[in-house]
Amino acid sequence: MMSRMKLFAAGFGLAAFLSAGGALAAEPESCKPVRFADVGWTDITATTATASVILEALGYEPDVQVLSVPVTYTSLKNKDVDVFLGNWMPTMEADIKPYLEDKSVETVVTNLEGAKYTLAVPQ
Repeated sequence: MMSRMKLFAAGFGLAAFLSAGGALAAEPESCKPVRFADVGWTDITATTATASVILEALGYEPDVQVLSVPVTYTSLKNKDVDVFLGNWMPTMEADIKPYLEDKSVETVVTNLEGAKYTLAVPQ
């Protein structure tokens, strides 16, 4: 598990490094704020912070708002938030379903396949 996380972090860093050259030539108007929702879970806070650092290095202005899950989806629909990196499926299927059906929210990509969502204790 830890090696997968290190591989993900390394890949994310490499992608940011490789894309930075093109961003330096970008028009200043294109470097607008990117508004994130963070629901306060440690993993999502870390993922959002990593994405924010990378976007900031590329000239964007990240803005992170701590919101509940229902408020996050409503904010995405109303275009008050641009990105939410914490959509845990299938657990949150009922939360996101109406927004997917009316096409006001889009799931872009799965960033962690095969993750387990369960209670666990050390042996």
